[in-house]
Amino acid sequence: MNRLLAVTIIALAATSMLLNTSCSGPEDSQVAIAETRLASSHGNAPIKWASDWKTALERADSEDKAVLVTFYADWCIWCKRLENTTLANAKVVAYLTENVVPIRLDVDNEGRTLSNNYRVDGLPTVLVLNARGKEIGRIPGYLPPDGFLDRVRAFLG
Repeated sequence: MNRLLAVTIIALAATSMLLNTSCSGPEDSQVAIAETRLASSHGNAPIKWASDWKTALERADSEDKAVLVTFYADWCIWCKRLENTTLANAKVVAYLTENVVPIRLDVDNEGRTLSNNYRVDGLPTVLVLNARGKEIGRIPGYLPPDGFLDRVRAFLG
């Protein structure tokens, strides 16, 4: 009985950690907003995002790179944290600039159809795709810079 209780507690804790790194709907957290504003003030060169889906795939094909798609929504606190911490980190920016064609897609606007096609069910979600649009890897939820880089590097081989 004690073993079952311990396993249940561990499973609940792990589920809670996973759920707390992604957004499933509009939320308002003043602490997260303040942290996001603070993180955005560190002044690294920004990622140069592709302007649209077709352009991203064409560039990836011509430059022999993968496509990194960040699905987000303006109301998603964890999306803002990903953008203002992980995606603003100098090491992340340098690696992505060299190795992928990045594009951001808002699931409430231009990214709605693609988010459905790729079965994005939580935000933020980052996909790494080949130049034909086939999924190579997926990062559901927020990761700090080092963990994010480790995952993207693993996907790209």
